[in-house]
Amino acid sequence: MNTKTTQERSGFLFNVDILIDGSTNAQALQSLLAMLNASDKVVDLRVNSGIELGKIIEDSLSNLKTNYVEKSKAGLSSAKGLQIKSAAAAESAPKVEAKPPQPASYLTPDDIRESIAKNRLVRLIVNKPGGNRLSIPCRILNFDENAQMLSVYHVDEKQVYSFSLNEIDELTGQ
Repeated sequence: MNTKTTQERSGFLFNVDILIDGSTNAQALQSLLAMLNASDKVVDLRVNSGIELGKIIEDSLSNLKTNYVEKSKAGLSSAKGLQIKSAAAAESAPKVEAKPPQPASYLTPDDIRESIAKNRLVRLIVNKPGGNRLSIPCRILNFDENAQMLSVYHVDEKQVYSFSLNEIDELTGQ
């Protein structure tokens, strides 16, 4: 005969939505955590949603990115203006065989994110130490703006490489 003399304890997991009264999201979250931590029955907890902390920081970063993109576009439009002026000067100069326009050598962070989302093929020109220049046909896997790192998949060698943005001389869409 097999009888249990001690009662076994088990844990149970519940997924609930709780509405907490508070003047701010942070105060309501603090109240919720205080209630849950005060109980000796709660073994562990995880807040899956509802946290709205850091909105001011996100808005500030978003504004900085928007300003960066606008400055990049302004630089591109002024460069196009210079191209138009040089084209007008070239028309008055003797005719020389014209080269096809080259793709933009700089992609904005938004272009990089779009390339990641669309799994687009790009070409990197990387300047390695010792003066070695590499031309890499690749797909961008990850872009870490904070660390200024770009992880790419080399389509010919079938390997993943990570480059610091200061190593990259050119990044063009194909």
